[in-house]
Amino acid sequence: MTAYRAGALEECLRLAAPLLRQPGIAPGVILIAAQASAKLKRDADAARFYEQAAALHPREAPLLLVMAGRLRFKLHQNDAALDLLRRAEALRALDVEGLATMRRVLREQVALEECEARDAALRKDMLAGKPDAFIIDDPHEHLMWCDDERLNAMVRRLPTGRAFTPESRRNRREMPHGFGPRIRIGYLSNDVSDQHPTMLLFRGVLAAHDASRFDVTLFCHTDPDVAATDQGFRQNYPHLVPIHHLSDEAAAHEIRNRNIDILVDLKGHTKDVRVDLINSGLAPIQVAWLGFPGSSYGIDCDYMIGDPVVLPDGVAPFYHETICRLPECYQCNDAFTRPLPPALSRPELGLPDDAIIFASFNGLRKLNAPTLRAWARILLAVPDGVLWMMCKGDTPRRNITDFLARHGVDPARIIFTGRAGYAEHIARLQAADIALDSYPYNGHTTTSDALWAGLPVVARKGRNFASRVSESLLKALDVPELVAETPEAYERLAIDLAHDRARLAALKATIQSNRLTTPLFDTARFTRHLEMAFEMMVERKKSGLPPAPFDVPALPVIRDAVR
Repeated sequence: MTAYRAGALEECLRLAAPLLRQPGIAPGVILIAAQASAKLKRDADAARFYEQAAALHPREAPLLLVMAGRLRFKLHQNDAALDLLRRAEALRALDVEGLATMRRVLREQVALEECEARDAALRKDMLAGKPDAFIIDDPHEHLMWCDDERLNAMVRRLPTGRAFTPESRRNRREMPHGFGPRIRIGYLSNDVSDQHPTMLLFRGVLAAHDASRFDVTLFCHTDPDVAATDQGFRQNYPHLVPIHHLSDEAAAHEIRNRNIDILVDLKGHTKDVRVDLINSGLAPIQVAWLGFPGSSYGIDCDYMIGDPVVLPDGVAPFYHETICRLPECYQCNDAFTRPLPPALSRPELGLPDDAIIFASFNGLRKLNAPTLRAWARILLAVPDGVLWMMCKGDTPRRNITDFLARHGVDPARIIFTGRAGYAEHIARLQAADIALDSYPYNGHTTTSDALWAGLPVVARKGRNFASRVSESLLKALDVPELVAETPEAYERLAIDLAHDRARLAALKATIQSNRLTTPLFDTARFTRHLEMAFEMMVERKKSGLPPAPFDVPALPVIRDAVR
């Protein structure tokens, strides 16, 4: 205990080791070992000790089981995590942290009906105005199931960091600042690997920026495990500044020393965002873009970049950021280095040659009971159709198969696959006939990948940013006919396309042709629009004016300008 209180955690565990091997060990020793292991990020040891402590501390067992469950979830041991959480819930109603973890694990395990019931109960509590209802899901998790933009804006859970205040925002905006002849842009991200979905979209913008007018720096706090997946971008990009190893204070000093005019947060409420770093005040103009499809509660950004589809008129009350709309699509796409290999054959992929292949390559957390019921009805109306899904893990696969079977779909019609390298993924997508989008959290990079591969994506019109993304992409590719107005129209569109092979072939040909002529994959054109947005923000700041909403005017279209 003395070593633990002194912060000598290694010494604490060394002293505890022989005691932990003895029978009848004191409960306090196991608990100290658990705490010390957790602080040292030895998650497997900490989880084991918390489980043992739970058996010896009956009154504290629910809390200890939740702590063990959270660590098992962090270790991707989802079955064990769910078992621990269920044991905790059987002893006592879960607290906010326990409920948050339970809901995340259930969504990862694709426990469709249980998620649906829990989501309905939480929505009821939110509509009733119960305060705790707004601090259970983090903002990103909330978007997986709720398409009510008003409720999205009321979520107040921050998984990390502290929310900015009106005073901290005012202090940042009033800091002395000198603008130079070029606008200094700082992008902040921890997704800096050329294999990460964000960078697969974004790196073309870095290449297309006009160096005569913009001085660009990429501030990188990427985890070493993610950075290790990079295949060349990190070594070759000359303006990358690593800050992963720096504290928030030291990283802020590094960024401020470069006198950045506009700091662009590419994360929002996604994994490992550094909220306190951003809220420390890094630039006179701070912008939210690309990483998070909605308002980033508690993160101090002046502007939110979107487009007229994802941010239509009337949504401003749901955003603390001021809205800036690009003219065609908020999502950038790299057409310079993005691979487009030849298609893989169906036999190579284990797919039937003569079937209609409906594909779903969205993340498992985006799946829900209403969407899977719709897919079941589509499959029942298309007897020669199969559903090809990216899904790993025995439990998620079993849950999906069992759910669809209960709705009349033969399990033999579900074909699962795993992850693949990016070029192979684009090649395999070309073997499918129709991609079925998820709702309410659409495919983002997933939809872009499918369209790049020439695969039609059937999507629904949404009610919040996350559920409008596919519509934005499809309209920017000039195939708005793939956006259904209602859930029923979504099913009918997929069924009609499956029954009309000539129409489906013509649509694929249109997508392949439009890839080279429409705005979606015109990287240079997109970057010019983004630069215009930055210039308009800077001019307003130079004039001493506060942020105000604006639309970037569209440049003239220059055909065949994608590459």
